[in-house]
Amino acid sequence: MATSTILENIRVNNPKVIEEFVNFKEKEASEQHPFHESSTVCTDSERMKAFIEKALKNEDANK
Repeated sequence: MATSTILENIRVNNPKVIEEFVNFKEKEASEQHPFHESSTVCTDSERMKAFIEKALKNEDANK
């Protein structure tokens, strides 16, 4: 279900609730993309190999 239809008629009287909701959605998004790393160049071939193996393993598990 689309988030926009869920949130369409909600009134928020407490700004803290909005902040908590945004933090939750950001955390949720980062958990859905566990390979997100800061923008750096990887020159370690063993680290890159381990990263690719983990990505392929998770891709197979999500099928």
